Amino acid sequence: MPPVVSIIIPHFNRALLLHETLASLQKQSFADWEAIVVDDGSVPEEWAKAQQFDDSRIRFRQRTDGIKGPSRCRNIGVKESVGRFVMFVDSDDFVAPWCLAERIAFVEANPKAAYCVFPVMLFQKTPGDMVTLWNRLDGDNDLERFLRSDPPWHTSSPMWRRQAIEQLGGFDEEIMYGDDADLHMRALFAAVLNAKASNQLPDLFIRRSLNDRITNTISDRLLDSRMNRLKKGTQLVKAYGTLRQQRLWEGQYIVEAEFLLFNIARSRSRQAQVLKQWKTEWMPSVYYRIVVKTYFVISNHLISHAYLLLRLSRRLAMLALPPAFFPKGGGFEAVEIHSSRLLHMKTALVENR
Repeated sequence: MPPVVSIIIPHFNRALLLHETLASLQKQSFADWEAIVVDDGSVPEEWAKAQQFDDSRIRFRQRTDGIKGPSRCRNIGVKESVGRFVMFVDSDDFVAPWCLAERIAFVEANPKAAYCVFPVMLFQKTPGDMVTLWNRLDGDNDLERFLRSDPPWHTSSPMWRRQAIEQLGGFDEEIMYGDDADLHMRALFAAVLNAKASNQLPDLFIRRSLNDRITNTISDRLLDSRMNRLKKGTQLVKAYGTLRQQRLWEGQYIVEAEFLLFNIARSRSRQAQVLKQWKTEWMPSVYYRIVVKTYFVISNHLISHAYLLLRLSRRLAMLALPPAFFPKGGGFEAVEIHSSRLLHMKTALVENR
């Protein structure tokens, strides 16, 4: 009999952390699972170490073709897997001992849902050392939250029915950053039914650290991928979105230009590329063009020596431009769990280390 659930794990140059993730799977109260680890071209020493984990339920594969990145690795994993349900875990995540049992119970209790979404929590060194959720699952329109860079759930949050992930075509392999948000946006635009386990305890822990990741090193390729995601998102929103949804996504071009401004040194040419694409795709009014151009010209001049004036410049731009150009949200949420439940969760984590 095939396993009930398949867990897909992309990996790149962090075998020791991967082993911690795999060890957390071994401690699941539900044992009928398989894991497919797909390596994205690690150095030989790390790839050799990664495979030194003894469990017949875990298979190791290496990407040898296609586009580098987690999307390709996840798609390979889905193709190799056989479980009725599929979930995606990063190679430095920690899966709580109750995760699979409670997720499967919830999915089976919601037979009409193509995927179910669960709360996940952040940690630094030890699961439970932070009380901060990835984001809140409750709240307003999920699709609009994705469109304004406030993703309500993480790659590891959903458990999918196999048919649903296959019908969506899996992850877009040309998107290296934001590939999970792209998949979830496509699911929401297609009205693929989901169910959210908003009131359950977090069941998976996302590491916040500076360890090597497939997508955490700024490179020309990663920046090109971010631009590609903007273009593909635009195609999606124009094809299926309302006027309001289109306006929300239009703002992501300004968000991206600001990301370059504040995070990438000497990025004026890339900022100009993003803003040129914004003008081409959305044909903004002359007024908006002038305000945006003025804001970025001034900000590039001020950023290195007059940060307070830069903040003032940004505030003036926010007053002159649509709110979608400067969306709120996207930050991590301090978790609100009754103290007794939080204590129970931490006790269970300690007992299973």
